Amino acid sequence: MSYFSALLLAAGLPLSLGSAGPVTITTAPVVYTLNPMPGIATVSQAYQTMQQVTSSGSSSSVQPALVPTATSTSEPPPSASGNAGSTLSSEANEMINLINQARVQAGLAPYTVNATLMTLAQERALALATGPFTSDLPQYGWPIQMEDAAGIEGQGMGAENIVEAASVSQAFSLLMGSAPHKANILNPDETQIGVGVAPWGMGVAISELFIGPNI
Repeated sequence: MSYFSALLLAAGLPLSLGSAGPVTITTAPVVYTLNPMPGIATVSQAYQTMQQVTSSGSSSSVQPALVPTATSTSEPPPSASGNAGSTLSSEANEMINLINQARVQAGLAPYTVNATLMTLAQERALALATGPFTSDLPQYGWPIQMEDAAGIEGQGMGAENIVEAASVSQAFSLLMGSAPHKANILNPDETQIGVGVAPWGMGVAISELFIGPNI
């Protein structure tokens, strides 16, 4: 047996690739959340995420337990802008409720929904859904650049969580399981939020923008 044939057998491949036809190797689907630092996703992570999700052809099959939706004391979010429609506005509202529930449980005041941030987050979510998966979006730049252009004046501007997952509840679980993302959600200095949700493959792409009190 040749060395090459031994390698083929060790890899579980047929000895004659030409006669056996193309070999398809599949890997378990992976859903990634991001940001090695709060609010920041690197380009290398973005491309790694896009490549692994594209090769898998679907979002993660591991589904966490659903987190009960809380009744938020913040004002209801406005209708999402862009092409998302009322269904995704409902999903944005679900994420806001989950976040505010976590804040109340941590002894923090719930976020107030900022209508302008909702619009910006929705535009960013739509852009994330088509890639690249990064907080430095080619068409918008970093969150603080978008917020400045929209005339927002507040403390602690520029914080963002981005995530792609099979569902809103799974996205929330992923974010809460990541220390930098959880820190954004439970930041006592941030008081206002905007959430955008866009279709992404078989799941959703989400942008969460956070700022502090208005100046």
